[in-house]
Amino acid sequence: MDLADTYIIFVRQNQDIVRDHINDEVCIEKVFDQWYTSSMRTVCVWLTDRLDLQLHIYQLKVLIRIVKKTYRDFRLQGVLDGTLNNKNYETVYNRLTVEEATAAVKAGDGLQGISMRDSDEEDS
Repeated sequence: MDLADTYIIFVRQNQDIVRDHINDEVCIEKVFDQWYTSSMRTVCVWLTDRLDLQLHIYQLKVLIRIVKKTYRDFRLQGVLDGTLNNKNYETVYNRLTVEEATAAVKAGDGLQGISMRDSDEEDS
């Protein structure tokens, strides 16, 4: 999970930098909205390009962690539900949920507790 954690830390640090250097709250909201939207679009396109391939268990675990933490962190930064739950997020969420179910059937506990559910109960 080092890759996911490194990415999450990178995003959080940059969110803090944006908040520290921009004083206009409307501008910050717009930047975070666009940032979140482009992040989800990128993951969605990556998954769409691999629609006919099953994700490796490592890819699945990393993506689940990144998507859940990204959603939660941008929600905490004030991104509105309409933006958070956009079509790209729904597509990513649905794909990862199906991949998770498939992996659970094939690998048993290969995900080691990583799941698209219960996002608020995880540690930071």
